[in-house]
Amino acid sequence: MKKIKKIPVLCFLILILASSPVFSFELEDLQDAVDDFSAAMAQSLPFNSTVGLNWSDAYIGQLLNAPPHFGVGLSAGFTTIKIDAFNSLMKYFEYQIPLNIPIGFPLPAYTIEARIGGLFLPFDIGVKFGYLDTSKMSLFEPFGVNIDYLLIGADIRYALIDSKLLPLKLSVGAGFNHLKGGISTTIKDSGTNYSFIAPDTLGGQSYSISISDLDLGFLWQTNVLELKTHVSFPLFIITPYAGVGASYSWSTAGYKVKSDVTAYKNGTIIPINNDLKKILDGFGVSNVSDDGFESMIEVSDWNVRVYGGISFNLAVVKLDLTVMYNIRDSAFGGTFGIRFQL
Repeated sequence: MKKIKKIPVLCFLILILASSPVFSFELEDLQDAVDDFSAAMAQSLPFNSTVGLNWSDAYIGQLLNAPPHFGVGLSAGFTTIKIDAFNSLMKYFEYQIPLNIPIGFPLPAYTIEARIGGLFLPFDIGVKFGYLDTSKMSLFEPFGVNIDYLLIGADIRYALIDSKLLPLKLSVGAGFNHLKGGISTTIKDSGTNYSFIAPDTLGGQSYSISISDLDLGFLWQTNVLELKTHVSFPLFIITPYAGVGASYSWSTAGYKVKSDVTAYKNGTIIPINNDLKKILDGFGVSNVSDDGFESMIEVSDWNVRVYGGISFNLAVVKLDLTVMYNIRDSAFGGTFGIRFQL
């Protein structure tokens, strides 16, 4: 088996509670779904982490010039992920996303960002930050859903062309992004049973674990290293721009369950001991106790994205409209940014 934000309104739709009697699944099928989920997230998360710092200007100038060149602003937008990646895992906890969007489900993102010009050499440096924790927000209480989101990133760009005669700037750069998030909720009045057979080397007996009234979380994080090139065409009040980025990511995605857990061997209740934990670990299920378990799968993967857009330059205020496309999984995204820039 492979090892492997967000803006509130859209995220409300991710988790819909379905009251039901006890359902029974094969544990191996559940873990296969975790593999599929983590593989999909390994492409979607790095793409989502590139929201922010896609400023129209390929190079903003020197910090020590008069006036000094720097900027601060805010970007917000989304990237898409195929709904099947969520539903293939959620069905094993009696959840389904009640939407069928051919283009994919939107994963929102936002960042507060800043960029400063370099010293002596033609480079600039950008940083970005986004954070959301709804656990203490009364707005979310009626929905019973908690959302966590953290995005931290930085980049450095070096100008290859900064023409004074032609409206053309070209830069190359590198960036690093860290994205961590999750969605959690409580499921009442339902029960689920997962059955499995131990390998022959561990006895070959039939087992199952059952849960009910659980706290369920879908969790993910990724670290992304990206190389990119960016070209812009400053034309007075507008600046068209485009870029391409190639990245490599180290991602983790999966689920965490908090619940009363009951284990059975050949239909008889047994304690959750080290022998059972060893068997479950072989299925990719870890941290098993009477209070819950989890499964987090690690995936390393590469991605290529292209992006472009236009900014409207209103004195020292710039408005950016950006579209993005992820070549690996045909996902796309869009952002709107506003910033103060000298």
